[in-house]
Amino acid sequence: MKLANNLSLLPIQREGGGTLNLVLAWDDTSLVLVDAGLPKQGEIIATAIKKEGFDPRKLTHIILTHQDIDHTGAVAELQKMSPGLKVVAHIDEAPHIDGRALPIKLAARLEEYDSLPPEGKEGINAWRDFYESHPIEVHHKVTDGEVLPICGGIKIVHTPGHTPGHICVLFEESNIMVLGDSANVQDGEIVGFNPVYINDMDEAERSLAKIKSHNLNGVVAYHTGFMGGI
Repeated sequence: MKLANNLSLLPIQREGGGTLNLVLAWDDTSLVLVDAGLPKQGEIIATAIKKEGFDPRKLTHIILTHQDIDHTGAVAELQKMSPGLKVVAHIDEAPHIDGRALPIKLAARLEEYDSLPPEGKEGINAWRDFYESHPIEVHHKVTDGEVLPICGGIKIVHTPGHTPGHICVLFEESNIMVLGDSANVQDGEIVGFNPVYINDMDEAERSLAKIKSHNLNGVVAYHTGFMGGI
């Protein structure tokens, strides 16, 4: 689904229901994906990219809004298709992506490990095994306000709360912001993300206000999709 001259929405269905809303941007020399879905979704994402008229083997960048596995899961699969693919993430998020520190949600679940039922332990073990076997090198560690000089300008907006290094991605040419999990769209409004999944509520509220301070043409929320006409 095309959102602007050089921007498309890639809705990726997840097993068990729900949609993950990735974004693809391009210019004459760059092909950029924002977020990378779940493990084993690489081929599905590649097919979605092809439907937009592009070769997934020519991906140049993946910008990760944050560390969660439903945003980082298919990075390794996509890098096999495009070996020169560069990963971009916030400097505070990078340790939880590249293996220097556990993802925050995984660390919290491991603290509860002994009290979990067998099926819960099985899920945590699989999550930890995947994480330990798929460290992701972050090639470019970004900070708030940094602008990547590609695709008409891609501005990094640091929006902590859901995780400490969460970012939104503002495509300056179209004035459309990718929200990741910092906010949702609901009933024609930008609203806060589910509090159950927030790491720091005070930070999340400040980040929501920061998002709303922008005069945008549209937003893409990872779990609730595109909203224009803001």
